[in-house]
Amino acid sequence: MADETQNLAGNESEEEIWIAIEAFEKIREAMPDDRASLEALAHAYVQVGDRTRSTDYLLKLGQVLVDEGDALAASALAAQFKSFDPDNPSVVAMCAALDAIGGPVGGAAESADVASAVPPTGGGDATYDAFNLADELSFAWSLMESEQITQEDYSTAVQDLTNMSASDNPSTVSVLHALEFSEFKGLERLMTTVAKECGTPIIGLLSFDIPKKASGALPFDFMVRRGVLVYELIGDDALVVVMNPSDKQLQTRVEVLTKRKCHFFMARPTEFDQVVGNFSAA
Repeated sequence: MADETQNLAGNESEEEIWIAIEAFEKIREAMPDDRASLEALAHAYVQVGDRTRSTDYLLKLGQVLVDEGDALAASALAAQFKSFDPDNPSVVAMCAALDAIGGPVGGAAESADVASAVPPTGGGDATYDAFNLADELSFAWSLMESEQITQEDYSTAVQDLTNMSASDNPSTVSVLHALEFSEFKGLERLMTTVAKECGTPIIGLLSFDIPKKASGALPFDFMVRRGVLVYELIGDDALVVVMNPSDKQLQTRVEVLTKRKCHFFMARPTEFDQVVGNFSAA
């Protein structure tokens, strides 16, 4: 009986992975060079035992990095490729191409921090500052895995996120926005749980009189695309609302842009949209 239960659990887990693969494949139809989707697909195919497909997606990711000349990411991926079959000519060729722009693998470039590196200056980074649907799908996936939402809720959220991201109307696209849009009845409960797990307390954003210096601490387009805003400055610190509290890279990026120690909070999507709308009207 125990073996049957284990097999059922394994089948359910693999089914969820295939759902994720289908979602990321849809993203690639619209954004063939999306890095996060390529990386997620490579990881997912390993989990279902298809190493060949996994390698194919890593090779595609490598080509994107070569085309964009991203030295830091190239070095990290080249290090990852070293564990692959050295007799695979495609892998050998890609390693050479990645090494050519990223430098030889080894030393500081091989640090695990390379993969999540954030530019050291406060300048723009078009690749990371742009909306990335894969980040939101990863958040939705984690909510389903922790049983905060059902598989049906997840599928609806994925469809809504895809539709929202394809719209020409500039607006914040997030899992929380999608759930609120679909009138998900457990939103308050879900946000309370996420707030506790991520250390991002929920605030009533509309109760704050946001000073102009705070509202201008981040570029407006960045606020909309990434679902983040500064609502108060206290000394050298900043109080910040994020729509995706699980995205730690985003939090690091905000601290780089504001050049401040940031403390992160959550707010209801409708409140976030209203405040951002006020910023644009100011």
